[in-house]
Amino acid sequence: MENEDKEKLSKASRYVLLIGFICYCMMGAKIFQALETDIQEELKLAFLDAETNLMETYVNITSEELEIFLQILSLSIKHGIIPVRNGAIYFSWDFRNSFSFVTSTLSTIGYGLIAPRTPMGQMFCVFYSLLGIPLTIIFLQSTQIRTCELLFFLVTGLSIFILLPPLLFMKMEGWTYNEGLYFAFISLSTIGFGDYIIGVNPSKNYSNIYMAIVTLWCTFGIAWMALFFDLLSKNLEKTKISVTCNTLWQRERKFSGKRSHFWPSLRR
Repeated sequence: MENEDKEKLSKASRYVLLIGFICYCMMGAKIFQALETDIQEELKLAFLDAETNLMETYVNITSEELEIFLQILSLSIKHGIIPVRNGAIYFSWDFRNSFSFVTSTLSTIGYGLIAPRTPMGQMFCVFYSLLGIPLTIIFLQSTQIRTCELLFFLVTGLSIFILLPPLLFMKMEGWTYNEGLYFAFISLSTIGFGDYIIGVNPSKNYSNIYMAIVTLWCTFGIAWMALFFDLLSKNLEKTKISVTCNTLWQRERKFSGKRSHFWPSLRR
């Protein structure tokens, strides 16, 4: 009876932790949205003005004017305004992009598609991450797995988080299966090179459902990957200990054999 009560309490604490983690992410997304929206709009207008001036004077443009435009272009791309043939993709600090930024920050992936530009946003990012990253680690470590569920955990996790998502990315992003597989592993392992990023193809219309699915996939996929690495490291550690013990036993056996040959000669 006591064990059942402890198990119920453990499950309840995990649910509370999950709800708290989601609320913390939503709170951070709203704060970043409030802090960064205005200056992002100013950057967008500055880029559009520079683009218009370039199109009007590109025949007689000077090297200084071209340098100024390239600087604005570089800054715009860095902060989520990406020029394309018929306009520009604008990654504003709406709630969806803010929430995506929060999850990539707390999971330490850090794609860098958009980043805080205001002093208040940058300072808030520092203290928000100082608390949020440990909270994320606690959330990821709260998942428990039994020995009998290990095989099921590995097979289903590998399928759901690594092998199947590339099929979705092929349809929504126009990638090959290999590119989708590469992106899945690099993202869930929190390496996050940033060479492949979802939601930036100008020829695609991305729905909120797709972005929500990707957010859930990333959140629970990172938890699965963390457990996988933890199990792998523990098994490697056990293997190392076993090999070490076996080596010591062989040495002790060899030494004992030499000692048994040595003592009879002394007795004679």
